Amino acid sequence: MLFSAPAFAAGDGERATPVAGGMLTIGADADPIGLDPTTVTAFSSSDFLALIYTGLLRWNAGMGIEPDLAVSYEMPDEKTYIFKLREGVKFHNGQDFTAEDVKYTFDRILDPATASKLRAQYSSISAVTVVDPFTVKFELEAPNAAFLNYLATAPDGAIVPKGVEDLATKPVGTGPFVFESYQPNQQFTLTANPDYYEEGLPYLSKVVFRFYKDQSTLSSALRSKAIDMTWLKDPKVAALMTRTSPQLVSAPGQTSRTFPIWLNMKAKPFDDIRVRRALSLATDREACVQTVLGGSGKVGAMIPESQVGGYDGVGEMPYYRHDPEAAKKLLAEAGYPDGIDLGDYIVVAANPLDVACAQILQQQWQAAGITVKLMPMETAPLLNQWSTGTWPTLLSVALSWTPDADAIFQYLVSDSKFGKAIGVSDEKLDAMIAAARSEVDAAARAARNMEIQRYIADNVYIMQVYQYPLRWEIWWDSVKGYEPLAANIRSFVRTTWRDE
Repeated sequence: MLFSAPAFAAGDGERATPVAGGMLTIGADADPIGLDPTTVTAFSSSDFLALIYTGLLRWNAGMGIEPDLAVSYEMPDEKTYIFKLREGVKFHNGQDFTAEDVKYTFDRILDPATASKLRAQYSSISAVTVVDPFTVKFELEAPNAAFLNYLATAPDGAIVPKGVEDLATKPVGTGPFVFESYQPNQQFTLTANPDYYEEGLPYLSKVVFRFYKDQSTLSSALRSKAIDMTWLKDPKVAALMTRTSPQLVSAPGQTSRTFPIWLNMKAKPFDDIRVRRALSLATDREACVQTVLGGSGKVGAMIPESQVGGYDGVGEMPYYRHDPEAAKKLLAEAGYPDGIDLGDYIVVAANPLDVACAQILQQQWQAAGITVKLMPMETAPLLNQWSTGTWPTLLSVALSWTPDADAIFQYLVSDSKFGKAIGVSDEKLDAMIAAARSEVDAAARAARNMEIQRYIADNVYIMQVYQYPLRWEIWWDSVKGYEPLAANIRSFVRTTWRDE
């Protein structure tokens, strides 16, 4: 398959020729937690990594795949991809980009010692071979309908330089902007990459992220023009701001975030399916949607509806009905006739919507004889407990947009990092996920994905509550050339310019 180079043009009403130079200030609601794209687990890091690193492919504004570090690819068979690479590209440290860096990146991801969450997504890769300095071959163990989607996504497809250490604090990529400095809880600064390979880009000289810990101060900073752009978690606030300030541009997000409850199934009581099913029956999901989201979301299964390779509608899911009496009966059968105390329920302290939902769930579960103690926790230690499986029983950390439905299912594959962490061991589920990944027919694949979700709900390996848009982006109309993505990654800051 051959790609044509993407063209960038000013939108209707904008200047015919973008203006080079200037600074864009973005209000951020969370600091990055690591800057190595191979090992990072936090969504908060993705916004920064998408501007520092690039991959073989990328998503365009319409969420279609286009070239990036690759100029073309061919498929001699359904399990082999051969990529031709751009020549003359340099990493930010001056190192030349070659096929060796591509091989190094994916060998590193697949090395168990790296402990990369991406290893599960790319587990179908059997070999990465350097054909010549600007040609690289990927051989897969089986057809993988998700493979190109993974490669196109930041930071999942980001290429790192061979032999460079300490990327977690000193990132070195091939992207449009170069890491300059980071002051935790204050500011993250990027400068334009003078050697960036897209001619004329980026237009901006500098991009500065300023950190605000709550939506109120973030909104105030935007109104006062202390920042040029941000995103908001509450749709009601975004709608009000654009109504009262016509010069603000608002881009509502797509339904891309799910709010799940992760169950530690390695020990009692969640090693008993009856307890897991009781918790699901004790949950009134629709009440959570109405109370927390004001109806702006919907009851969710494993995959949000905006997901590539997903499905159309939740449908009927096992144990999704709200039935406290049935929950009590299951608990009694499991040996808890007087109810059960599950201990701490850990939730992200920095997300008020998550905390509000957890409070409602606590009340709902109490009606079925299930007691929990809410434990709001800072993001970094929470993610550490989640990824290592060291939380006591219940933990909520939301899943953001991912490149493919398969990426979400990989959390529950038995030998994946997260599957092991939460105690999943189900060969049937593993086989179902592998079969869906290999299915290239879109309709047949969506049907397989729905079957997987019903199976997960029946076993309550993870308990989904609802889905809703992750962010509502908003910026002043003096910011031109920017395109919001369904992925909620600001890749198009590279084409952004200031009209002032």
